[in-house]
Amino acid sequence: MKLMKHITIALVLCAIPAMAFGQTSVSCDDCTHAVSVYMGEGGFIAMADGAEMVTWVATCGGVTRSGELAANADGMVSALFSMDNGLACMMEGDGNMFELGPIMDGGWFWITRGMNSAVGNLVDMDILENDMVELTSAGTADVSMMTGRGAVLVEQASTGRVGILPNILPEPPVAALRLCGYDVSGTTYKRRASNCALGNGGTMTLATTTNSFTGATTVVANGATITRPAGVGEIVVVIDLWANGTGHFTTAADGDARLGHPAFGMGDARAMARLTGVTYSAKMGSGPSGGDFVAGDALAGITMTAGAAGAGTPDVDTVTFTVKAAATHCSATNNYPVPVAVTAMLAEASATQTTPARTRHATTDAAGGTKFTVVCPAASSSANMGEELVPDNPFPTDK
Repeated sequence: MKLMKHITIALVLCAIPAMAFGQTSVSCDDCTHAVSVYMGEGGFIAMADGAEMVTWVATCGGVTRSGELAANADGMVSALFSMDNGLACMMEGDGNMFELGPIMDGGWFWITRGMNSAVGNLVDMDILENDMVELTSAGTADVSMMTGRGAVLVEQASTGRVGILPNILPEPPVAALRLCGYDVSGTTYKRRASNCALGNGGTMTLATTTNSFTGATTVVANGATITRPAGVGEIVVVIDLWANGTGHFTTAADGDARLGHPAFGMGDARAMARLTGVTYSAKMGSGPSGGDFVAGDALAGITMTAGAAGAGTPDVDTVTFTVKAAATHCSATNNYPVPVAVTAMLAEASATQTTPARTRHATTDAAGGTKFTVVCPAASSSANMGEELVPDNPFPTDK
């Protein structure tokens, strides 16, 4: 009771009629919730949403008051709507409202009419613009219904019973549209171009290599490291361009419905499903040499091979990096990692092969890219270090 008395005193001090200053309205930027039916005496209780002070604004009969409440040690705020503090609303009107915030969902209020009270939830103001349903009439003059904000106050005159019925009803979630793409019918792939969601036109650059133990195709993540072979042998990285999987369909009526869908980037359909008209450039940095890769020339033990765009070969629209041993970078005295940055470029005409068109830079044609770093094998460096630490004769003697 002492706490409620303190709150009442604070409200009396803070509740200043707006019209006393010639104001017509008071805004409340911090208000998050509302009393759905503000009529009569009552009160509310809620939890502050991370704030020490909760702001309130009350309007009744055209008079607006505002103030603040301090949250207690548990983060709770509460107040009465009484004649003593001026917050009881005894005038009916469509403009009556009580807003407060910031508070958390779960707060509630009560309204007292005569000898009876009704209880309701504090309504999140974000849903007050939602469609509201018309409540079924009781069909008798003995029961009155007064519409509030997100609820209706129902009162029976003969008994004095009152109730608060919400009239913003929850709507069942709407099933998300399937992404535009393709449908499979036996061995046939058909375009899915209606009643579907389009994506943002983004791209993804897919880099893969072959696992030396299992022979399986393995993704080389953006920023990954690739260990250079210690001697004979090679590691091959294949890179191509795909849509980012957010929804698209083939623009050409006779085009392959699988075009650009990354689901086919790891299988036999990769050559016919990757985006076409793509060219590539690559740069190398660090170590004794650096600069731009030139297709067909080895640079730091790495050879770049670019498939000719539109040539119709299995390597069309791809770029391949073949990594071999390189004494200039990995030896007893050298240990140079080699960063490789790859850029995929898509001409404007090729960008429109899907709907939506692929996103690309208007000047450079850049539509995607990836990076990887070639590092030296650990075994060769540790072996070399061991040889250097042991001299020919560890126990020399003077003669």
